[in-house]
Formats: sequence, C-alpha cells, structure tokens
Amino acid sequence: MSRVFQALERAERTRGGNGPGILAAAGVSVNGRRGSADVGEYERLGSKILHARSASPFTTLMVASPDHGEGTSTVAAGLARTLAERGRLRVLLVDANFRSPALSEMFHVDASAGLADALSGTGEPEPAIAETGVPGLRLMTVGGGTDASARLFLGARLPQLMEQVGRSSDIVVFDAPPVLPYADTLTLASKVERVILVTRAGRTQRGHLERAKDELEKSGATILGVVLNRKASHAPPWLQRCLNL
Repeated sequence: MSRVFQALERAERTRGGNGPGILAAAGVSVNGRRGSADVGEYERLGSKILHARSASPFTTLMVASPDHGEGTSTVAAGLARTLAERGRLRVLLVDANFRSPALSEMFHVDASAGLADALSGTGEPEPAIAETGVPGLRLMTVGGGTDASARLFLGARLPQLMEQVGRSSDIVVFDAPPVLPYADTLTLASKVERVILVTRAGRTQRGHLERAKDELEKSGATILGVVLNRKASHAPPWLQRCLNL
C-alpha cells in the first residue's frame, strides 16, 4: 500500500463521515486487465462498494472525473471486473463517453451496436450488450454514437433502459465523460443512484475537483467517494481539505 493511501485512509477515519471520502488509490490498467500491483487496490475498492450497497442498496453507479486524462475508463473497467470476479455479481459495464470511447478496445469487443442504439430504439437493450470473456461481466459500448448522441441522455429512454438492464444485472457501471467540459455528464449523474469521482495524482487541479463536486451535488447526484488514480508519494493537503478529510 502506498504512503499516499495510508495518509488518506488515516484522514478518512478521523474526518467524522462528512462528505465523500477516499475509496481507493488505484493504479493503471491496460487492455481491461489489471497489473499485479493494481489488484489489491481494486479489491479494496470493490469491497467498499459492496459494503456501501449492503448499507443502502443501489444498482446504478457512474464513474467520472473532473476533466480529461484522469483515468476514468481504467478505473471503471477495473472496478467492474473486480465486482464480477471477486464479488460474484452480474455486472454490466456501459461506455457512456460518446466523445472518447475506450472500453471496446480495452475488452476487444465489437462496437457496432451499443448505448446510442439502445437509447434511440424502443426495443430490448440485449442486442447492444456483448460478452467480455470475463465471467459475470458484460459490456455495452457506445455503439453508433457521435457527439450529438449525448443529447439522448435528456430523453425518457434512459430511465427505461436503466430499469431494463437492471433486471438482468446486479450492478450497472457507467463510464462517463468528464464533469466540467460536458453538461450531459450532470444529466447522467442525476439519473444514476451513486457517483464515484476519479482524480489523478499530480494532475487533478484543486479548483477543478471542488467545482466538479459542487456541480454533481447541485445536479442531485449522490457522491459515494473519490478514487485517487496513479498514486503519488504524498497526499496533497488541498485534496484532503476539499474532500472534508
């Protein structure tokens, strides 16, 4: 365990439970597979998600970051895989980032049908869902989505889709675009039950994290916690302060 995680975990124990806390300090994954150094952190993250679900059940979870390049897709994929393998849950991972989709390449899945198609249609979403080769884990790519497809989040089809896929999944993990550049992320956040914020050590700016947290809360989102990605050697004091640590 890194020194940064130890510092943040100590702070989390003493902060009195106010506001979102640090959930884990995740590393970097490639092609949807975690390195050996990552596994323990993803298992820790998965355990905290399972504990949160047992205390207050939820099915839909969005993973997002304040800005680009902070490792959201990496964390979403690693978490989904861990929940399927270790938690033995039926997990659906959804690529909701129409502008920069990444999950089909990570899992080597055909992206010809996916979320955009499911939100545009009126039928069952199953044709847009692919097997990943990981037991218990399925993937819905963006499909034929474009930048304009983000407007589909405003329609009535999204809540219907969540209800439909929720019948065949224990948890649905949405890999979302960054919060600050795109308003559609806040729309999606308002429709899911929980949100995880991903920050990247040495990259995420203090003001950006504070703004993202504020905008998500204003949208009605329930922030479950924060993942610190690409661990550094020291926990920045501003990160602890703005998360009420």
